Amino acid sequence: MSHKLSWVAAALTVGAVGLISAAGPANATTYTSDPTLANFTAGVGQYATFSNFSAGDTSSPYTPTATTVNMGLRVFAGGSITGLDPNNNWILATFPSAVSSILVFPNIDHFGSAFDGYQYTIFGSNNGTTWTPLFDALTVNGSVEPFTLGNFSGTAPQTVNNVLTPGAGPNGTVGYEASFLFPNAYQFYAFGASTIAIADGNADQELSAVGTAVPGPIVGAGLSGLIVACGVLLALARRRRKLVA
Repeated sequence: MSHKLSWVAAALTVGAVGLISAAGPANATTYTSDPTLANFTAGVGQYATFSNFSAGDTSSPYTPTATTVNMGLRVFAGGSITGLDPNNNWILATFPSAVSSILVFPNIDHFGSAFDGYQYTIFGSNNGTTWTPLFDALTVNGSVEPFTLGNFSGTAPQTVNNVLTPGAGPNGTVGYEASFLFPNAYQFYAFGASTIAIADGNADQELSAVGTAVPGPIVGAGLSGLIVACGVLLALARRRRKLVA
C-alpha cells in the first residue's frame, strides 16, 4: 500500500474504532523510514495557512504547496496567542474548516539532536481563543538517529517517518513527518515548542507545512461513513496483496 493510501487508511480506521469503542486517544505510533518526500505530499488534500510567525524563508501569512514543501521552506519564531501560555511562542495553522486528521511536516536543522523531530506541542481551537491541548513531546528515546517518541501527553502521532526527506531548504530539511488523528475536529491548530525542545534549550519549533488528507465533510461524516471508507480501503489493500501473491 502506498504511503498516501496507508496514512489516510490509518486515520479512517482509528477514527472508526474510536467511535465504536469510545476509547481514549490512540497511544501506539508506527515508525517508517521513507526518504521520498513526494510519498507524503501526494497524500495531502489541503494545506493549512501559517500565520503569527516572524521569521523563516517566507512572510506571514503563508500557505504551503507541494512545491514549496519540496523546496524546504520553513516558518519559525511564533508569537503570543490569546488563551495560550505566554511563556511559549506559537505558530498558527488555519484550515478553511475544521479537520481532525493532520500531517505535520517539521523542518529539521539540528539533525542528530533528539528533540528536533519532536520539537512541537499542538493545541486545537474552533474560535481562536479557547484551546484544547492535543499533543506534547515530553521525552525522546535513543542516543543517535533515528529517534522515537518517549513520554508524551495527549494523542500520540499514528505514524512518524523518522528520517530526512529532502526538500532541503535554505537552512533545514523536511523530515520526521507525523500523522495525527484527534478525537475532535479543529479549524485552528497552534504549534508551540515542545517540552523536550525547551528542556534541550531550543524553544523554537520550525515547520514546513501542516496538511490534511481528509476533506472536512468526510471527517464529520459519522460512524457509517467511516466504516464504509475503511471497508473500501481495506478491501483494496487485500485485493492488492492477492494480486501480488
